[in-house]
Amino acid sequence: MSTSGRNLRQRKASSSETVVLHSARSRSGGKMRRQGSGKRAAKNAKLYKQGYHRGYDEGVRQGESSFGLVFEGVSIIIPTYNQREYVLQCVSSIEKHTPAPFEIIVVDNASKDGTAEAMLRKGGMVRVAALDKNRGFSGGVNYGLMMARGRHIVVLNNDTLVTPGWLENMMTCLDSHPEMGVVGPVTNYIGGDQQIEVPYRDVEDMWSFAARHNRPDATKHRETDRLVGFCWLFSRELLERLGYLDEGYAVGNFEDDDWIIRAKLAGYRLGVAGDAFIHHYGSVSMKSLGEQDYEVVNKDNEQFYTQKWGDPHALIADTSRLSLRAKESTSQQENKTSLGKTDSPDLRQRISTKGSSDVTHKLRRSTDFYPEGCYISDIKGDVYRLMRGQRRKLDIPVPRGISPVLVAKPDLLGVSAGEPLISANEVQGWPLEKSHVHAEPVQSNRDALEEGMIVAATNERDIWYQISGSKRRRFATPYAAERWGVQSGHVVHVSANQLRTIEEGWPIIAPPQLLNEDL
Repeated sequence: MSTSGRNLRQRKASSSETVVLHSARSRSGGKMRRQGSGKRAAKNAKLYKQGYHRGYDEGVRQGESSFGLVFEGVSIIIPTYNQREYVLQCVSSIEKHTPAPFEIIVVDNASKDGTAEAMLRKGGMVRVAALDKNRGFSGGVNYGLMMARGRHIVVLNNDTLVTPGWLENMMTCLDSHPEMGVVGPVTNYIGGDQQIEVPYRDVEDMWSFAARHNRPDATKHRETDRLVGFCWLFSRELLERLGYLDEGYAVGNFEDDDWIIRAKLAGYRLGVAGDAFIHHYGSVSMKSLGEQDYEVVNKDNEQFYTQKWGDPHALIADTSRLSLRAKESTSQQENKTSLGKTDSPDLRQRISTKGSSDVTHKLRRSTDFYPEGCYISDIKGDVYRLMRGQRRKLDIPVPRGISPVLVAKPDLLGVSAGEPLISANEVQGWPLEKSHVHAEPVQSNRDALEEGMIVAATNERDIWYQISGSKRRRFATPYAAERWGVQSGHVVHVSANQLRTIEEGWPIIAPPQLLNEDL
């Protein structure tokens, strides 16, 4: 691990509000004065090294022991790259207009303009992560999410200025419904329906406008289908259900749409707090790339987004339909059970008028959209198998031909732990093992399809499903199948009629790419 990686872990473990980065020892202008003999200097160097490593080990231990500890406040994450003046203004506006308790986490993507040093000099409620290279918006946000300790989290662009009442009004919107998952403000510069007309032409005049605009008014809260990632507010619970951003997107753009799709698949609603205005200078980091480089990055990210999701609107609609069907089925079962247990006319009346509207909507996790029986691993290299809603750790070698998919800690901890797998017999039968790959397409003549089998209808051979929990679960895209190691040789062809007799289940989506070894 690099020195910067070690420093990051020490910073994460620190209990102080301002995280102090290690800096190089300064050199004097002339020759260093000799103090003592060479032996004494060597001894001092050895003691320093021993103390450094003891401190590092203790920092890691404290960080691991405090992982998951949460404070009842807000963590505000600001990823940045070479925009020192903008991020300084942003942090100052937060400190002035945000009620405590909160923490500010500035993730510096290896800036060369002294951003990290300026943040450290500023002190206050700022924690700083200075990364060893530019990991883009999603990579920077993910580091911040890893460090965040608040019950609620804000992801904020570096080129924004928050205003009086911004967070309180957004929080009111977030609390307006149990299924409200992510909330954004309105602003002067953004795509979509979060942009509003503003009367001011310079920042000095903006403050008086914002003070008038931000008077609490819940009638200005509304649901939306899309939230741009320049400012998000959400709960830690949502983070634990969705996991981190996909780092397959370079620099920036489309990673916010990707994460919002996952929020909607999980059953969450999106809200715009129309009474919360913040100023947005507008895509400062992306514009700094230059027009040509920006176009290249944007095109590549758009292609990756399309490859990963195909038609996300249809996917969300299908998932909502399945969710509603499950909700109605549960309601009918509860009504039948209750009616069978009582002869009270009053209770019968209450049940008959209750309908399905009072049934709590079950929110989902990202792992609900992963294939049954798949192998996943964490950053320590431990391998687990997802089986019937549990993660079961392998205490035996990974089967040949299997490449476990790396997942982040929130994804892993979101699945209940089952008994470890200690026998080779317990891991046999996963259809993606090499022994299950066929050189030529295979036609099934069986009446019943086996659990975990990868199938396709003979008349739609490009649409693949997994049989899981007696349901057919469609791979959202070929990329999703590829990410889980599915090849055409794994697919067994069945008749369309046979496939239609099997109930639909949740789709299978691709897991996010994680390029940071510390996640």
